[in-house]
Amino acid sequence: MKRRNFLAQTATAATGLTLINALPAAARNLLDYPKDNDNLYQLFKNPQMQHRPFVRWWWNGDKVEKTELTRELKLLKEAGIGGVEINPIQFPSVTDDLGKPSLQWLGAEWIDMLEHTFTEAKKLGLICDLIVGSGWPFGAEYLEGEERSQVVVIGTKRLEGPMDYETSLFDLFKEADPNFSSIFPGRQMEMLSVKLVPEQLNGLNQVTELSNQINTKTIKFKVPPGKHILYGTVKILGSMAVINGAPGANGPVLNHYNEAAVRKYLYHMSDTIQQKIGPLSNHIRAFFTDSLEIEGANWCADMAAEFQRRRGYDLMPYLPFTMYKVGSMGNTWDYKYGAVLGQEFTDTIERVRYDFDVTKSELIRERFIKTFTDWCKANKVKSRSQAYGRGYYPLEGTFDIDIPECETWIKYGIGKELSEADYRIGRAYSMVNKYVSSAAHLKGKKIISCEELTNTD
Repeated sequence: MKRRNFLAQTATAATGLTLINALPAAARNLLDYPKDNDNLYQLFKNPQMQHRPFVRWWWNGDKVEKTELTRELKLLKEAGIGGVEINPIQFPSVTDDLGKPSLQWLGAEWIDMLEHTFTEAKKLGLICDLIVGSGWPFGAEYLEGEERSQVVVIGTKRLEGPMDYETSLFDLFKEADPNFSSIFPGRQMEMLSVKLVPEQLNGLNQVTELSNQINTKTIKFKVPPGKHILYGTVKILGSMAVINGAPGANGPVLNHYNEAAVRKYLYHMSDTIQQKIGPLSNHIRAFFTDSLEIEGANWCADMAAEFQRRRGYDLMPYLPFTMYKVGSMGNTWDYKYGAVLGQEFTDTIERVRYDFDVTKSELIRERFIKTFTDWCKANKVKSRSQAYGRGYYPLEGTFDIDIPECETWIKYGIGKELSEADYRIGRAYSMVNKYVSSAAHLKGKKIISCEELTNTD
């Protein structure tokens, strides 16, 4: 043995002995416990099905056939897998589909495949979960109007007077248009307000209201001397398309702030399936909702009214000045977009922004999470969800979920570096794991799910 290896191994052994000696007496005794006769140890070696690893079982493009479904279930059982999450998803664009047709989500043939899967899984002792919809966040082609996701954004133009100025709503729409990563082609833009303010803004008393010209589709006004900012506040209806949705469940994302739309969507899914195969509680452990990556969605028809009712004042005069310039996934890419606010007005706007965030979080919990968990209870199955992200309370958002789920990312530099710039580099966990597991602990939940290897770039 080389001297270097010998030194390394003896140092490791010495460290191990030190650690063992530092253990409490009860723990040291366990190390000497006869493993062959220990029931707990045997259970760990050969766990029950519900304690084995589960897999996310993608039905790529819903191009599924009974013989292949049966074959894959048997392979998973032989590999020691305990259960599957049935997850229809868009077919990979760079892959040959071999001419296989796609089944329509919730269509008769698709439900037939689902029933076959449940039958075969039961024979093998495998546990099934079923994702709501397809892709993330869920939606469908049939969603209409206020049922679709909505976002309010701002666009600004810098002007210097004195001068006469004219612009179209279309120009303001272009300026406000966020560079989202999954744009629904059928989206519609509506101008909520147009305001002119000085570049240095100290209060609402300095705002010139131009919204009475919106119906003309052209905004004309005289710019006073000095530097000014023109604000356009824009609502986008149908702001996002489902990411990687399979046929029948792609199209616009659902409006998670619209309780009636959420309930209608969920019961349409369960009723359509159960009319053909009976209670889903006979077949699945849980319904699953994937990431709430709603690209900054922040609006519904009664958002302003709910804000007034809950917070006690009118949001709309302040709204444009609470907003940052956002892009992909609703992430802020310009915190200094628009006018420069005076210190006193900054304090006011920060309070309003906080109140707006609280209102959105309350509505998400009441109208989406509660509606989802109530639906699961009505169908006598558990709820499982990645209940975190923008729009959720980081801790309380998980409280109501039966099986809360976090996720572990595999990015770059594992075991080589710990980047301060990107939390995903050099480590395999994500910050939300602590929130989800802590919430589960506080609520006495015994099962915590984790999506492993989310990103393997």
